[in-house]
Amino acid sequence: MGQPSVQSAQRSNAQTSSHKISEWSPNPTTSAFLSAAFPGAGQIYSRAYWHAPFFIAAEGFFLWRAAEYWTKADDMWNERNSLTPGTDEYYNAENDFENFTNERNTYLWLFAGTKFLDIVDAYVSAHLYHFDEHIEAPITAQIIPLKRGAKISLSFRF
Repeated sequence: MGQPSVQSAQRSNAQTSSHKISEWSPNPTTSAFLSAAFPGAGQIYSRAYWHAPFFIAAEGFFLWRAAEYWTKADDMWNERNSLTPGTDEYYNAENDFENFTNERNTYLWLFAGTKFLDIVDAYVSAHLYHFDEHIEAPITAQIIPLKRGAKISLSFRF
């Protein structure tokens, strides 16, 4: 009489497993593909809402600056081609073109690195969606006021 029946144990397991199935869980691959297509979309999909604005702003900024330097490099290339080769103006325009091209490439590499981090962050955020473990600090400090001064207490957890 004290032991639960087999049927009640099966019902309990069925309820627990149906609860796990009905609970929404983001797909990491879908999250990664969304972030590859649109900045921050994978973070929004996996409900890591605070990550999305960083990637949206960073990727947008890097693309904007790359496009700006791309336009400047094209303008300088056209100006250089209109000048007489061998003159100081020609060489100055050529140096400016190289500087603008280097800046453009730098911002494109920064965009590519941020896009990579965006995709990885979306994938990891989706994987860790149900991770609820709270990590406690291994060292805690406490200040205890006394009549004459204070006492400092340090605790180390191993």
